[in-house]
Amino acid sequence: MSNLTLHTPMAESENASALEWTRPDQVMQLHRMKLKKRALQARINKTTINAGDRQTATNLDALNSSVNVPQRVSDQKRKNPFAINETCKKQKDLTSTGLEISNDNTLFELLHIDVQQEKPTTDSSTKDSLTFANVLSKLELTNQTSDTSAPKGAKHIPIDWTLKTKMRFMSPKPFPWNGKLKTSEEASGTTGFVRCLDIGEKETTLDTSLNARFHQCCLIWQHPSLPWLELFPRSAGKVSASLANNASIVNNQNMKDALYREWCDSFRSLFHLLRARQCPYFYVCANTFTVLFRAAGICGLSEIHALITPTTRGFRQSLKQEEIEFSMPLRKDYKRRSDPTDPDSKTADVSTVDCQQESENYEEEEDDDETQDAWLESLGVENSEIKKINHSQARMTLEKESEVDNLRQSLVFVRGVETQALFNFLINCKSAIAMTGALAGVPPTLLAPTAFHGATLKPLKVRESVVRDNNDRYYSLELRGPLLPHVLPSLCHLMKSSQLEQYSASCAQLASTTSFSTARHGHAIVTREEDLDTTKDSLPPNVFGQENLSDCGFNEELLSHFCSPDPARIEILDSLKFFNGLYTWS
Repeated sequence: MSNLTLHTPMAESENASALEWTRPDQVMQLHRMKLKKRALQARINKTTINAGDRQTATNLDALNSSVNVPQRVSDQKRKNPFAINETCKKQKDLTSTGLEISNDNTLFELLHIDVQQEKPTTDSSTKDSLTFANVLSKLELTNQTSDTSAPKGAKHIPIDWTLKTKMRFMSPKPFPWNGKLKTSEEASGTTGFVRCLDIGEKETTLDTSLNARFHQCCLIWQHPSLPWLELFPRSAGKVSASLANNASIVNNQNMKDALYREWCDSFRSLFHLLRARQCPYFYVCANTFTVLFRAAGICGLSEIHALITPTTRGFRQSLKQEEIEFSMPLRKDYKRRSDPTDPDSKTADVSTVDCQQESENYEEEEDDDETQDAWLESLGVENSEIKKINHSQARMTLEKESEVDNLRQSLVFVRGVETQALFNFLINCKSAIAMTGALAGVPPTLLAPTAFHGATLKPLKVRESVVRDNNDRYYSLELRGPLLPHVLPSLCHLMKSSQLEQYSASCAQLASTTSFSTARHGHAIVTREEDLDTTKDSLPPNVFGQENLSDCGFNEELLSHFCSPDPARIEILDSLKFFNGLYTWS
């Protein structure tokens, strides 16, 4: 009994030790001991722990962090369970890059940019990568490329001093006006043109519709007006079916004298308006030549001036006999006498011929001829041979002077007080009135934008139609008649104010008057200081011209355009296009 009592506690202790559980912290402590031993051994051997062990340690550390470790094993610093190791950081970088590229792909698809062409290679730098940071630079480059490929143009059309016989406008949309006018529209357009009123911009009781304003742009003043004769364009060799109807004028001296007197009164009235700066310009259309008179201030010139084209040697000789000084800016075989340091003085296109200098040259040549004749006589040459030589030289000189006859190079430019002498010359010029042909006995045609004595108000012929090109439909507007330089800018301004987005225009030129635009300002090759007069408040000359011509009948914008001293504002217009608020021409 005693033995049983003594051995019972020991047996219980042995059974308890055999059945005792191993705690997790003890297992982890043993495992950490093993890891420390391996790490120490690897540090000694300068080797690294394999990836499997590292992954195992990581997993175990994560497991350990989730277990409630007693205080006795928590003396080692516990790792932050939310810390990101290098492997996860690399994976996150790859993932974020992939997401960013995918987002960029979506962005570039929305912006219609080809990703395959823009996608950089693996060796490309960071600045070439497709990231949102580089999107704006890509867009700027695309916009610059599109701006470079966009058509260039100007906000204002140039002035063409060439007379036109026909003009056609084409537009994919219908024009905001038509040829069928109401009573109020026709009356208001006529009143606005006759009284020189800007019915579209200023307050008035007149009809300000687009039809009325369009009708105002299609009127002109003309003298004489003979309904059975076509007085524009004029041609000396033109055969007209109305020749028989004109036989009464040719055979009746009283009718010819009456027409001539009326024409002189009208011409004088128009010239006086020009001198008073109440008419900006006008044309004198004879059978063999055309004269353009322009008021002081037009094209920035400070003096009244005129251009004549085409001319012949006989016509120019007549001007010399009347002692009218002129220049020929388009003639290439003469060079300007100016400062030798001026590079423009060597350019053929800026050459001029002054008739006074030319007459002095003729006198010198005559003296040389006399000296040569005396020298030939001293050599024993007979007088008959000397006459033949002189005749041959004179013929060669005349042929040289006649080379430019009836060409654009024969244009004559007159300015200042010489313009008054030219006016007197044209009134008494017999060659201005044809003696034979369909227009025999009919004085030259006067065309002007403002009213004058004896003038007839003439409307342009307007025709509307629809043109089909394949499946496209275009609206056509055609104008026929004497189209003066201000008509095209006025119509373009009207279309701009009516918000017509796109249209084109083509013009039929009167070929004999293209040199008016080729010569530009006529004197641009002379460049005198008084033409750039800035004596008052240092203002450009177009300001003075615009102020002095304020009563000439043009609105402020159109007058500023015609008074510009820039020669680049003058061009020959065959066709014109308007798109995106800009004009292009050829």
